[in-house]
Amino acid sequence: MFLRKLLVMVVPLGLLVLLCVVVPCLNGLGFLSPVLQGAMIGTALALVLPLSGAIKAKAHFGRLLWVPCAAIAAVLALQYAMSLGVQLSVLSLLATSDGQVVLMESLTMVYLGISAARA
Repeated sequence: MFLRKLLVMVVPLGLLVLLCVVVPCLNGLGFLSPVLQGAMIGTALALVLPLSGAIKAKAHFGRLLWVPCAAIAAVLALQYAMSLGVQLSVLSLLATSDGQVVLMESLTMVYLGISAARA
């Protein structure tokens, strides 16, 4: 029982240390930098409870999380096309030059994808 409690406390801290070491190494990749950073942070957030053993329940409608995950993936793909110079009227609505927005979109996409896969 003590080892399980220790695991619940240590795994989140280990993931945080790993993110603090790896995420800054991904700077300078252009559009892909915040996408990869968000994907890594989303993966860590989605796996923090299952890896630590703090939760094992499955949600009935968890598979439906693929729908918003796919929608966010489509938005990210359109934003990437805009960064490559493709000009479409739809892209002007989704265009962003802020890497933090892309980071949050990719973080949410990966979190929803992993949560849907676990369901």
